[in-house]
Amino acid sequence: MMKLISILLFLFLTVGTIFAQSETSTNSPTLVFSEEKDIQTLKDKIATKVAELRQKNNKAVSGIVTEISAKTFKLKSENDIEYQVKLDDVLTKYYQIQGTSTKEIKQEDIKKSSYIVVSGVVNDKEIDANAIFNDEWYVLKSGNITEVDKVNFSIKVISNDKDTYTLDIEATTKQQILNIKTLEIEKTGFSKIKEGDTVHFVIKKTGEEKNNVFTAEKILILPQEYFIK
Repeated sequence: MMKLISILLFLFLTVGTIFAQSETSTNSPTLVFSEEKDIQTLKDKIATKVAELRQKNNKAVSGIVTEISAKTFKLKSENDIEYQVKLDDVLTKYYQIQGTSTKEIKQEDIKKSSYIVVSGVVNDKEIDANAIFNDEWYVLKSGNITEVDKVNFSIKVISNDKDTYTLDIEATTKQQILNIKTLEIEKTGFSKIKEGDTVHFVIKKTGEEKNNVFTAEKILILPQEYFIK
């Protein structure tokens, strides 16, 4: 009987020791750290694969931001098509265009009425954004001057695509004219602008303009005499 008790006691102690070792190993910091590392590695691989797949199907859409929420932007394109831009906390990156370079910015730097270029996967009218570039919307147009307002320092232009623009000529407007004798481009002033002249102009859109009234950033005048000489 004593021998049997000794054997049972030995087995009990052995099993208890093994169980204790197993429980200690399960809760050890080394094992927990290893599991967390494996999970993070898996997440990184998935994120990389998703990014690769999205990169292959990238397209770009530009326009004005009309609504902003935590996970989406609403975008009105240059063709007046409305898109929902879906944002990802990990994959979507934001940049500010500065001349010929870009600088990374934050999501909150994108404001309503901002002009942005969205690069991402386009599915009908939804865009899964990979990158968003914050920029300014400059438009180059050409047309004929139909009216010169010498009181308000503005001109009316019918563009080549038959749209009517009112251009305010400010002190900041860069004004140039073609010298029809030398064919050189020269600086000019408002007094040299005439009805019937052709004008190439640059304007900046914000999406909030009314009646196609803009401040001209740059104008280049081609005098009507150039075409009839």
